[in-house]
Amino acid sequence: MKEISLWEWLLRASGKIAAVSGVIGLLVWLTWVMLDVKNMQSGFTLPY
Repeated sequence: MKEISLWEWLLRASGKIAAVSGVIGLLVWLTWVMLDVKNMQSGFTLPY
């Protein structure tokens, strides 16, 4: 295992956290849109 600086480790950790939260956010948004589509009368609305 090679030595990495604390700064590099923090950047990698925050990158992973950002990626995971992005995926979770996307799944939540898609679920919201799917539920919204069922309740819509006409057109396509983006959730606020």
